[in-house]
Amino acid sequence: MARQHFLPFPRETETGDLRAEALSDLHHQLKDMYPLEAADWDLFQNCVRWETSAKGDLLLQPGQISDCIRFLHRGAVIYYDSVDEEQQLEQVGWIAQPGEMVLEIISFFQRCPTEVYLKCTTDCAFLTLSYTDLQTLYFASPAWNTIGRRMTEEYMLLMAERTRFHRLNSAQEKYRYFSERFPQALQLVPQRHIAAFLGIRPETLSRLRSRKIIS
Repeated sequence: MARQHFLPFPRETETGDLRAEALSDLHHQLKDMYPLEAADWDLFQNCVRWETSAKGDLLLQPGQISDCIRFLHRGAVIYYDSVDEEQQLEQVGWIAQPGEMVLEIISFFQRCPTEVYLKCTTDCAFLTLSYTDLQTLYFASPAWNTIGRRMTEEYMLLMAERTRFHRLNSAQEKYRYFSERFPQALQLVPQRHIAAFLGIRPETLSRLRSRKIIS
């Protein structure tokens, strides 16, 4: 599993500023779930790690156990479980954009090998919490038990949303949904991967995007 830093590697002050920005953004998100006390937030900051990965890095691949929750601050990550050998293209099942969690939930909680790939489509930056550290937070703080449950509920809702999305019939419906739901991913994910996610050919996606621009 790759663990590469951005190239070129940012100056330490830039890295620190980016990490502080990510922590601030996540703090606001978590406070919406539960009113965190300063001591609870300090516990989290002592556990969380800062991670950067380069475009093309695999964060997870079949046979490995998903061992952490990543809170995506910059970049985008695609989920896929197979590759179309003829087109040499990942069959994208979901996309994570900034502000969202990145994990394979079944492998993470059941501690079993995954069948899923997680791949960065551009340089990415994350706050990362390991499974072990999450259990430590649960043990140390009732607040984190509540936040953990709500994060799990939120992720399960994402899985239900994924199922609803793949039941949409027309390419136009799927593209409309995608452009509204994943506005950042439009700029962060290659067109061929977006087309694979929508289940359409790249030229069909080009036509749909052209119509949107014209309209």
